[in-house]
Amino acid sequence: MVLLKLKRCIIPKSADSSITLIDMLPGQIGTITEIDHGYGLVRKLCSMGIVPGKKVMKISQILVGGPIVIRINAHDLALGRGIASRIKVKIEK
Repeated sequence: MVLLKLKRCIIPKSADSSITLIDMLPGQIGTITEIDHGYGLVRKLCSMGIVPGKKVMKISQILVGGPIVIRINAHDLALGRGIASRIKVKIEK
């Protein structure tokens, strides 16, 4: 059953113009399109509610290698830059 849940978290790459959480500007809202990494990271992010199809807003970032703060499901989360670089989003216009 866990495998089925994790398979839903990974979607194939699409031709859409997606950017990573790092490339978003503070205050921008986007929809998660892809989590580009292995099983362990996908499982961890799924447990935090970070799954494809969810809307996410970037709250802030520290310029010199600090964490990225996002808001998802009315919760603020701080993600390291390595993890944030693996989450692709499509910006809402």
